[in-house]
Parts: sequence; C-alpha cells; structure tokens
Amino acid sequence: MQAAICEDEKIYSDKLKQELERFLSEHNQDVQTDIFTDGAPLAEKLKGGTRYDVIFLDIQLESSDGMDTAEAVRKYDKSVPIIFVTGLDDRAPEGYAVSAFDYIIKSDFDRKFEKVMTRLMQTLAESSLSVEDTSGNIEVIPLGEIMYAESDGRGTAVHTSDKTISTSLPIKKFSEKLPKERFIEVYKSVYVNISKIRRTLSDTLELSDGAVLPMSRRRKKAVLNAVMEYVRSGI
Repeated sequence: MQAAICEDEKIYSDKLKQELERFLSEHNQDVQTDIFTDGAPLAEKLKGGTRYDVIFLDIQLESSDGMDTAEAVRKYDKSVPIIFVTGLDDRAPEGYAVSAFDYIIKSDFDRKFEKVMTRLMQTLAESSLSVEDTSGNIEVIPLGEIMYAESDGRGTAVHTSDKTISTSLPIKKFSEKLPKERFIEVYKSVYVNISKIRRTLSDTLELSDGAVLPMSRRRKKAVLNAVMEYVRSGI
C-alpha cells in the first residue's frame, strides 16, 4: 500500500505511521509511507503523477488549512480515500465537501483508527485487486487504474496507467477476479477495462492512453455493446 500522511505534529505523524505499519502487517501487507508537514508538497507530488491508496490529512496544519489541501488533492486525484485527522470534532463535517472517506479525532485515536482502517480495507478490497507479482510482493491495484491484462506466456501481465505488473497467475484464473461489468475479453487472453476504450476499428481498438490492441472481429459486437452499457449505467 502507498500511503501519505500530512501532519505537522511529529508525535501524531509518528503514531500514524507506526499504527499503519502494525495494522497492515497484521493483514499481511506492506506499506510505503510519505510524510508531509505541509499541504503544498503533497499537492505537488500528486500533480507530478504520484498516486496513493490513502491520505491521512490533518485539518489544522500550522502553515496551511487542511481543507484547502484536500481541495488541491481532489484536483489531481478524485478518488483517493482521504481520512481527516483533527483535534476538533466540529470541523469534521467539512469533509463531506471533498468526499472524505472518514475522520479520526485525535483524542479518540486509539479506538477510531482500527475501525476506520477496517472499513478502508473492506472498501479497497471491493474496488481493487491484490496480486502477487513474480518477486513475491503483494500489489494492491485499483480496478480503475488497470488498462488491460494479457497472457505473457508464463502468467499474466497487468498493464496499469503507469506500470506493468507480472504475476505467475494464469490469465484464465486472473480474469475470474475481474468484474464482468467492467472488463471484457477483446482478443484471446486479452481483457480490457471497458472504461479505457477510446474507439474501435475493424480489428483493433484504441485505449485512452493511446495503446492499440488487437480485437477479434467476432467479439466486436460484444465490445460495442459493453461500451454502450457502461455509458448507460454510469459505472
């Protein structure tokens, strides 16, 4: 998991990092954590293309307002879960304006942290895939970042918006993990995220990142129907 902590009180940033590592270790996951004491560097990191699985954000930063930072975060990442950490519970409701995932009152940290993280893990499990790569590391991949997956002869190559993850899991087994309403087989052992399809030609299709993939002519009608259904459903 990739996490960011934006907190200017070291006692709380250290506590968050420690508790995050403990919780994820108990769930057999590793975590890489970036710590920020101000919102501007965090926003710049996101602007540069860095993506996090969760952001812990203090509402009352000394040099900037946490709510302003949250609005900046949403400019570059619409979906990352933001968990506010605050000393004042009267500011917590402001999180609705930036679609905050939850909030933790500092005076109630020990009790609330476990509950919030448990709910976060459940949410991520429903919107992401856990994949063991060929080095034995566990990668948690948000479904929305997967462009397509294909057989690489030995296993499966999962292509995301910024990298390729190789796993020894056969494509048939991997495809069973993909929600049928969001992914479709366009060619033998090539499964595409329907939301990433920009256009279709006679025997190829183009994805939103410019990648061009082969498309079986006999699957073309099913692909077009899937795209139309995706648009209508507003998934």
